[in-house]
Amino acid sequence: MTVDGFQLLRSTLPPMLPLLARVGGIVSAAPPFAGAAVPRRVRAMLAIALTLGLSSAIEAKPLPESLGGLILGVAGEALVGVAIGLSMSLVFIAAQWAGSLMAMQLGLNLGEAFDPTADSVGSPLGHAYWLLTVVIFLGVNGHHALVRGIRSSFQTLPMLRVIDGSTMLDTFVRLLGTATSLAVRLAVPVFVTMFIVDLAIGMVGRTVPQMGLMTAGVAVRSIVGLVVIVLGMALAATVLQGASMGWFASLQSALAGR
Repeated sequence: MTVDGFQLLRSTLPPMLPLLARVGGIVSAAPPFAGAAVPRRVRAMLAIALTLGLSSAIEAKPLPESLGGLILGVAGEALVGVAIGLSMSLVFIAAQWAGSLMAMQLGLNLGEAFDPTADSVGSPLGHAYWLLTVVIFLGVNGHHALVRGIRSSFQTLPMLRVIDGSTMLDTFVRLLGTATSLAVRLAVPVFVTMFIVDLAIGMVGRTVPQMGLMTAGVAVRSIVGLVVIVLGMALAATVLQGASMGWFASLQSALAGR
C-alpha cells in the first residue's frame, strides 16, 4: 500500500477503532455473551452499541502513523479484550467444574450430553451450575458491573500502550487458582457427604455382608447427593453471588498491580 493510500485509509477509519477492538474482544470471550447460543451478529451489535456508549467517556487516541503500528495496535487491543473476557469466564467455568465434579462423585457422569453453550460434551449438572451462575450474574446486575469494568479497564490499561505480557499471564494464573478454589468450595459439601455415605455403606457391608450393598450403594449415593445439592443450593448461590460481584474488581486490581 502506498503512503497516500494509507493516509486515505487512516483518515477514513474511525478514531475509536481500538476501543471497538477491545470491547469486541471482551464481548467475544466473556460469558454470558460468549456462548455459542448467542448469534455472532448479536455479539457484534452489542460490541458496537457498547463502543458508541463508551465513546463519550473515553478519550480517543490518534491512530498510529504507520500501517504496521495500526495493525499491531488494533490487534493488541483485541488481545487485551480477549484476555479480560477469558478472565471473566473463569468464574462461570469454576461453577461448571464444580457441577462436573459433583456429577462424577454421584455417578451421574455417564449421562453426559452435548452442551450448545460451550460447543462440547459435558454433564447436565455442570451445565445447570453454569446456568445458575448466569442467573445470579444477571440478578446482581453483573452486566452493569461489566460495563463499568470495561470503562475502568481503559483507565487501568490505556489504549495503544505497550503492555507487559508477563503481567497478564501472572494475572490469569492467579485468577485460575481462584477459580479452582471456588470450584472446590462449591463441591466440598458433596465430597464430605459422599465420604460419610461411603463409610456408612462400608460399615453396614462389613457387618451384614449378605445384604449386597454394592448395587444399592450407587442408588444411595445418587439420592443422598442430590438431596445435599438441593439443600445446599442457597449456599452455592451465596458463594457464586460474592464471586460474581468481586471478580471484575479483583481482575482490575491485579492488572493495576495492587
